Amino acid sequence: MKKTLFSTAIVAMVGSTMAPAMASNVMNAEEELAYNLGMQAFIYGTGPLTVAQVRQTSTSVDEPMNNAMAPINEMGKTRILSGPQHKIVPTVNNDTLYSQSHIDLNLSGPMVIEIPRTDDRYFIVQLLDAYSDSVNDLIQQNAGKEGSKFLLVKKGWKGETPAGIDGVIESRTPKVWYIQRTGVAGKKDLPAALKVHDGFINYPLSEYGKPHGVVELGQAKGGIPPMARPEGLEWFSLIDKEIRENPLPEDAAIVDQFKYINIGTDKPFNPNDLTEAQKKGLLRAIKSSQEIIHYAGRSIGTLNNGWSMMFEGGRYGNDYLSRASINLRAAGLNVPERALYPNRYTDSEGQQLSGRNNYRMTMPADAPAEAFWSLTMYDANDLFMVPNEIDRYSISTNRNDELTYNNDGTLSICIQYSRPTDTSCNWLPAPQDDFYLHMRLYEPTLAVLDNEYPLPQVIKQ
Repeated sequence: MKKTLFSTAIVAMVGSTMAPAMASNVMNAEEELAYNLGMQAFIYGTGPLTVAQVRQTSTSVDEPMNNAMAPINEMGKTRILSGPQHKIVPTVNNDTLYSQSHIDLNLSGPMVIEIPRTDDRYFIVQLLDAYSDSVNDLIQQNAGKEGSKFLLVKKGWKGETPAGIDGVIESRTPKVWYIQRTGVAGKKDLPAALKVHDGFINYPLSEYGKPHGVVELGQAKGGIPPMARPEGLEWFSLIDKEIRENPLPEDAAIVDQFKYINIGTDKPFNPNDLTEAQKKGLLRAIKSSQEIIHYAGRSIGTLNNGWSMMFEGGRYGNDYLSRASINLRAAGLNVPERALYPNRYTDSEGQQLSGRNNYRMTMPADAPAEAFWSLTMYDANDLFMVPNEIDRYSISTNRNDELTYNNDGTLSICIQYSRPTDTSCNWLPAPQDDFYLHMRLYEPTLAVLDNEYPLPQVIKQ
């Protein structure tokens, strides 16, 4: 009897001392699970969230505007080349005019995409799904240059295709980001470019056969405003919304795990449904995920003489970290066959590019782009163009009248804050502080796509 009482007392005493520790471990495990799943959900969700933020900002108007903003299922356009005042997305180009539509096929039904006669002018109609993956690209090679019409539909659409439609394009998500670009060969070419640019339109299939004129644009007071930045657990609320509205069956293996933290369930994410431990874990996950994405963004892609090549653009598969990092600094990226975007933060010695220094870069005569190429300057922090005294933000071979070539056909570029003394060197003005260089190779050659073409170094003078 004494032995039994003694044993019971020992068990009770051990149990009472272990209970707080076990409770603490449970809370820690709950927080750590939320933290780890939260990081995965944040990295997975950054691609669709970026597209959603662009959509929300770009559609926050009552009529189509001349800064490319427009209500959902309508089209906005730019009518001048982008500069520091235009903040559509980070690293917007200075080479083309833009048309933009954010399409919701659940609301519009199938959409007709019209392409005008373009002759030999560069153009592309880029279609991205809600996850920033390429749906299709319409270019001269597949759309012709005499004018054509295509029908954009949801996956599984069984309707009848009317006569006069040249092709049907199927999207795996109901939300589609339409981005159209028209090449401009400098300011003198702008009036002719606008005549072509105005002919790119889209409208619901229910309006097919009716007359459609040039899109009437309201006058915007500025560029597209900066995207709203979520706060706290709102990040996960927005990610959950995109996942539920644009589900991908092929991603179920990873997305189903997020239900442990109330993401991707049958009802919207609600922070009040979480325990305090889960909230703590998710808040930690936001900070860690952002740091990871920023870190990956500085070195993502295959390196070529210091240039990050980003061959993943528009075709990410299950590489969610690349998708997140690329969208952070270049939302709306084309697939590499259409445009390749070598970029860099550092010089040939691996040091941060800065307006406190002077740099020189010489592009070979056999530049690896079938259409044209450009080099654009951006601030290193926000990735937007920076004002300068000569109003030049890029060096582009589509504006040859602005350029001075060397006798051997090469092109030397002086990248610096102050005006260079060498008048034969093409000046790309830099800000006074740190900057970032973004090259664009429109219709890149096979050599650069195979990473067999050495790009020029950026050398500190």
